[in-house]
Amino acid sequence: MKKVRFIIAMLVLFGTAYSAPKDVELVSKDGTIYNPGGPHSGIPIVSSDGDDVTITSDSTITDMTVVIRDQYGNVMHQSTQTVGPAETTLYVPNTDGDSEKTTIDLYYDRRHLSGTFEE
Repeated sequence: MKKVRFIIAMLVLFGTAYSAPKDVELVSKDGTIYNPGGPHSGIPIVSSDGDDVTITSDSTITDMTVVIRDQYGNVMHQSTQTVGPAETTLYVPNTDGDSEKTTIDLYYDRRHLSGTFEE
C-alpha cells in the first residue's frame, strides 16, 4: 500500500513539474543572451504555459511589437503591447497539431530580441 501511495505521489509531482510555465531564453541581435534566471533590467521575461504566453518586465515598455511564428515561419500572432511588472498574457493556441508556437520576436526601443519556445 505504501508503494502505491508513493507512486501516485511521484506521478502527481512529475505532472505538476511538467505543466509548469517554461521560460524562454531571449537573444539580442548582437548575440547577447538573456537567460530567464539572470538579471533583467529593462529586458522582458517571456514564459509559455500551453496556449498562454506571458511577458513581464521590471520597467514599463510601451509600444512593444510581439510576433509569434510557427515551425514553418508563419505568423500566428502579432500585436503591439505595453509590458510592465504586471503580467501581459497572450492567448496563442496551437492549431490542430499542424502548427505550434516556435519562435517569438520582440521589437521595442530600437531593440530586437528573439527566442525559441521549448516543447
